[in-house]
Amino acid sequence: MTKIIDLTMPIYEGMPQHPSHGRTPYFLSGTRSHEVWRSFDRKNHYDHTDLVSFQNENIIICGHTGTHMDSCFHGDPQSEYTIDKMPIECGFGEAVWLDVSHRFGPKARITAKDLREAEERSGTSIRPGDIVLIFTGWSTVNDPAKYSFEHMGLTTDAGEWLREKRVKTVGIDNCNVDAPGELTLPVHMNFLRPRSLGLKNDDFIAIIENLVNINQIPKSRFLFSGVPIPYLGGTGGQVRALAIVQ
Repeated sequence: MTKIIDLTMPIYEGMPQHPSHGRTPYFLSGTRSHEVWRSFDRKNHYDHTDLVSFQNENIIICGHTGTHMDSCFHGDPQSEYTIDKMPIECGFGEAVWLDVSHRFGPKARITAKDLREAEERSGTSIRPGDIVLIFTGWSTVNDPAKYSFEHMGLTTDAGEWLREKRVKTVGIDNCNVDAPGELTLPVHMNFLRPRSLGLKNDDFIAIIENLVNINQIPKSRFLFSGVPIPYLGGTGGQVRALAIVQ
């Protein structure tokens, strides 16, 4: 029996996110409301005691709000890979999740050793082309300020270890894949700006941030779906992240 686990952070005003990405979202009134539509007195075709009505809303939102994928252009002005041009495969395919929640704590740093030991505990091996999700436990932090300013993250050697594994996408359950205090963002540079490593521009590793519920995935290996909204020329886009477990 197939089980689907939703790994997506709900989007709402005041939600936690990285402080550099603005104070969005803002929900504004739309062009339709149920109240106005009921004043038209249009009967429901299937129930004449009921009135037809519709409502919508306008949303101002940063492409990096909530569960989202970074494009390479987000971290490399020379990259052609804006979010609409990120390959669909970056958000779909075989996946593994690693539990490093024993390192849980404000501004904790996840090392290559932590990831290697988590892989050993998982009972499976990371294969080239896998999507790797990292459960730090930080997604359980409810205070938006603490979530944003005291987040956990990967050290430089952790990013290099994932690069050596030849993964195609790395997801994490906080607002920044890089370790706190790393002002040069080495993991972002490794993943999104491969030319820094002497590699071709298309040898990138996609990044998904602000995942939730990773620890609810009942198996170490599963199918992941989390393709971004294709904002033309955008640096990031929201995803509806799902773990599909057979």
